[in-house]
Amino acid sequence: MIVVGGLLLVAGAVVAVVYGGDAAGGWLLPVGLIAAGLGMLLAGAAAAVRRRVPLLAAVRAHRATPVGSPLRRARAVPGMIAATARGRNPVLPRYQLLLWLIAVVYVISPIDFIPEFLPLLGIGDDIGVGAWLLTSLYAESGNYLAARQQREVEAE
Repeated sequence: MIVVGGLLLVAGAVVAVVYGGDAAGGWLLPVGLIAAGLGMLLAGAAAAVRRRVPLLAAVRAHRATPVGSPLRRARAVPGMIAATARGRNPVLPRYQLLLWLIAVVYVISPIDFIPEFLPLLGIGDDIGVGAWLLTSLYAESGNYLAARQQREVEAE
């Protein structure tokens, strides 16, 4: 992901230098390539950092076996957020709540890195952030359900 982001950045810079604003679409193509490259670099860096953070063995086990239907996971999201905010969810770090809150504010707010008036690119960043938010909530709610299920089995 980091390599692809770097290539997109370089491609955007090359297109900007070679064609300037004379290319079809003006500055839309180089700005779009640079924005996509930055997004890929940031996502790749975040994924690399996340992989290096030591995870509990239970979390790794939960990710290997999916738990809960999509509807059950959606119902578990409010409880997961409340448990994490209170510090009762050992599977999910509290900083993840902050990331989700920032993502919700970014999607809702009219202020963006890429303005909405740019065709396709303007809404593309909101779609990307929204997709990350939903997939992250879906995955972590499955981990939350698996941890809760494991605690119930251990309590018996």
